[in-house]
Amino acid sequence: MSCRTFVKATGGFLLLNGLIHNAKAVETPAGTIIQSTSTISYTIGGGPVKVVTSPVAAFTVAQLLDVAMTWQDAAPVAVTSPGSNNALTFQLTNTGNGPETLSLTRNNALAGDNYDPSNGSVGAIFLESGAQPGFQATGPNADIAYVPGSNDPTLAANASRIVYVISNTPAAQPSGSTGNVALSAASTLAGAAGAAPGTTLAGKGAGGVDAVVGSSRAQASQIGSYRVGGVQVSVVKTVLGAADALGGSTISSGTVVTYRIVVSATGVGTAQGLSVTDPIPANMSYVANSILVDGSARSDAADGDNAAFQNGSVQAQFGDTIAPASHTVQFRVTIN
Repeated sequence: MSCRTFVKATGGFLLLNGLIHNAKAVETPAGTIIQSTSTISYTIGGGPVKVVTSPVAAFTVAQLLDVAMTWQDAAPVAVTSPGSNNALTFQLTNTGNGPETLSLTRNNALAGDNYDPSNGSVGAIFLESGAQPGFQATGPNADIAYVPGSNDPTLAANASRIVYVISNTPAAQPSGSTGNVALSAASTLAGAAGAAPGTTLAGKGAGGVDAVVGSSRAQASQIGSYRVGGVQVSVVKTVLGAADALGGSTISSGTVVTYRIVVSATGVGTAQGLSVTDPIPANMSYVANSILVDGSARSDAADGDNAAFQNGSVQAQFGDTIAPASHTVQFRVTIN
């Protein structure tokens, strides 16, 4: 008589003779062979004690196919309309007891939201590379674009992987609109995903052991959400021009350099208390009364206008700024 068993940590299952039972035990890796014997002792007519040991009872731990998915963002991710390549963060976990390869899919057309996000222009799904936390589309720490059937993630027992869903937001969505995306994972083992819990796939587990479908049905799905209304603020500083003492533009001692700072607020909503501070480097001297804000002159004093030169820094205050908006700050310095 053959006997198959699976032992999983608290809240898991024990498969014995094809039946699933709740089990509270230390997780046991798939393929583990567990052996045990029983011993009896007795005497007859006051004679010597006789000891008899049973034959070894053995069984092999099957592989449980179980997976979990959780959305990691604390709240809907703020986006602009239109917007591009915004990331939702999910954690994919193999809650089984053996290595498992999982395929990933996304669903943009969900009921109950206000609009359907579309796949990001840089890619639809990315796997965390581990080089830098958070989504990186390009550069030396770029995350890995997911290609179904090509780089399906394989997770060891109890291992997790961060997965990013990257989306674009269509234009003309009012502030407060939400767009939902579902990320799903499924076992790539034939016959596993969607099968009833307790389904046994003979010899299909790691190392040729039996595989048994767990309570997740070897698949998992979770919904993440975007919300229109985010404000994105950017700043760009450039050298507008340089003038040396000889009428040229050589960068040397005595050259006057003009800086331009452009602050932009895009999206929908308000950037509160928006301000600019630009410290003058030690090898430069600020040119008095050279500040322009949006093309208009400002005094250096902290007075009624919205700019000043104070404590070695050019400063400008724009207060609560409703997007979209753009401001330009310009000033001059002399190279010492």
